[in-house]
Amino acid sequence: MNYLTIDAGTTNMRVRYIEDGEIRACIKVEAGVRMTAIDGNNERLKTALRDAITECLKEAGCTLEDVAAIMASGMITSNLGLIEISHLPTPVGIEELAAGMKAVTFPEIVDQPICFIPGVKNAVDPASDDWVGQMDMMRGEEAEALGAGILQEMEEAFVFVSPGSHTKFVFVDENQRIQSCCTTLTGELLAAISGHTILSDSLSEKLIQTIDPDFVAMGMDAAKKYGMTKACFLVRVLDTLRDTTDNQRANFLAGALAYNDLLALLSRAEGNVNVLIGGNRILQELYYEVLLKSGWTEDKICMLDYEATEKASSALAIKLYERLSIRS
Repeated sequence: MNYLTIDAGTTNMRVRYIEDGEIRACIKVEAGVRMTAIDGNNERLKTALRDAITECLKEAGCTLEDVAAIMASGMITSNLGLIEISHLPTPVGIEELAAGMKAVTFPEIVDQPICFIPGVKNAVDPASDDWVGQMDMMRGEEAEALGAGILQEMEEAFVFVSPGSHTKFVFVDENQRIQSCCTTLTGELLAAISGHTILSDSLSEKLIQTIDPDFVAMGMDAAKKYGMTKACFLVRVLDTLRDTTDNQRANFLAGALAYNDLLALLSRAEGNVNVLIGGNRILQELYYEVLLKSGWTEDKICMLDYEATEKASSALAIKLYERLSIRS
């Protein structure tokens, strides 16, 4: 069967045509729910999605009649998207996500229902002393995490790492159900520190060009010993008092920031648990080094290849549709 899957975030959107489980066409557009926040309405978002679907079908050489179902995940189910669907509280697996999907037709976009996959939020114990730290939520990463587990045929518990502007850790148990998630601002902090502080003069616009394990380790050690703000200033010191390159200093800063991500990871999972890392290759390699230097063994870390990263959310969407078809 053939499908269209939509992955819509804050700034970008991907529409994929899936045939026999493989991506036959993929259209990426710089359009997301940020436009709704700016405009005060979602008309531009609708137009962008309509055009992306049209272009994707054209690239695949097919028509809407060839599509069995259209599934969408991500921020498109938020109050800034097309339809707001409440987050499902953890634990959440295939059954809960399938039951929480909503099919809605937007004739101005496409003359076929779109099945929207809900986001997920952590179940929180209000009586806990750590109720603030327990809170978290996601829209889109739940599909990527469970989809990655499907593609890797996971039968054990794992943590899915989605590095980016907001690094997300998704904790999945041995029954392939999401138990919780944890979000950091690492990517945004890296961009803000490198672009809007005195460190701008010590870092290149490209930031990390290649991973330097030694400087990643130095940054981690500095954050551990002296704290984040001191570690950040040491980037300036390395530039002024030592003969270091832009790339080495960027690795130092990334290592310091990633060390704090490690603290977030260990707050929810034991060390050396299985880890699947998505995202682009540079960020995958960064977190791979951080995990190795924190006691993980190589056999417990999997850097997803480009194909798996691209297919993950679609793999979950198809599994959900198949589960709905069985029920009906």
